[in-house]
Amino acid sequence: MTLHVRAMNESDADYEATAAIWTANWPEYPKTAEMYRYNAESRDPMSPFGRLVAEDDGDIVATGYFREEADSAATGKFLVYAQVRPGRQGQGVGRALFDGILEHLEVHEPEILQSFTREDHEAGIAFLKQRGFRISMKEQDSELDLASFEPAKFAGVVESVHASGIEILAASEIAKRDPDWMRKTWELHGDIIPDVPDDDVLHNEPFSEFEKSFKHPDFIPEGYFLALDGGRYVGMSSVWDRRVKKGEFYTRLTGVVRSHRRRGIATALKVRAHEFAKERGAKVIVTDNEENNPMYDLNMRLGFVPTKAWLQFRKELGAADKAVAGTD
Repeated sequence: MTLHVRAMNESDADYEATAAIWTANWPEYPKTAEMYRYNAESRDPMSPFGRLVAEDDGDIVATGYFREEADSAATGKFLVYAQVRPGRQGQGVGRALFDGILEHLEVHEPEILQSFTREDHEAGIAFLKQRGFRISMKEQDSELDLASFEPAKFAGVVESVHASGIEILAASEIAKRDPDWMRKTWELHGDIIPDVPDDDVLHNEPFSEFEKSFKHPDFIPEGYFLALDGGRYVGMSSVWDRRVKKGEFYTRLTGVVRSHRRRGIATALKVRAHEFAKERGAKVIVTDNEENNPMYDLNMRLGFVPTKAWLQFRKELGAADKAVAGTD
């Protein structure tokens, strides 16, 4: 084996190899070269990021990256991830690539490393634990079969929310009457995000980054729902079209400001979003939640069924870690 670790370039071949390796490892979550290129082109240029590949005689057999966790209140926190093509695992390829990632990351003076793998990936769990990582959080995937979804069960909750003066409107409708809806939605996001479970408190990203999400290929303005109390934005939920997987929509952040919780607003938002997805031809909606998040319980009541779970790993770096990349 003549392994060579290098920085990824912007070639179609590198993007296609990266997407192919990810999809081979996680076929339930396929990615394309176009998705990776879009993410690269829309990334904040001021936020540290690096993607590397490992080649064996010119053949890309592994890919990985590091990325600053810019939405974390913790300083010096970076997500690191490496994946190896099936059939080449267990041969030292992942170790070489991971060490290369840490060497490239060293200049950014990381304080905390974060990574992830799925709970049924025993080799990945062992790899991270051997390098001093510990499990910091569990996120449960779940899915809703829209053929069995019964919105009538929640009609009373929805009616109560509307009777209290709360409007639930799609972004496509709100944009017609409020030209500043994106900034107000960003401010709402900033009110909600600190309460999202994580191993560190989360904070809002800059508006210039947040508004990029509305240009994402999966975004549907008619499926992005906001709850308004008079002129105040108080809740959000949305469904996005996973275009790479026909018939599957996914949910991103659902949340309500603290002053308006426990009034059924999140339920009403989700019911409307699920009705829209079904009208749009979706067969299933997928989402994920931290295992103790009340939003997970709400999803179960709405008819979601748990599938796989992902484990988040964390490593706080000491002096010895910073002195020599890749050592414990």
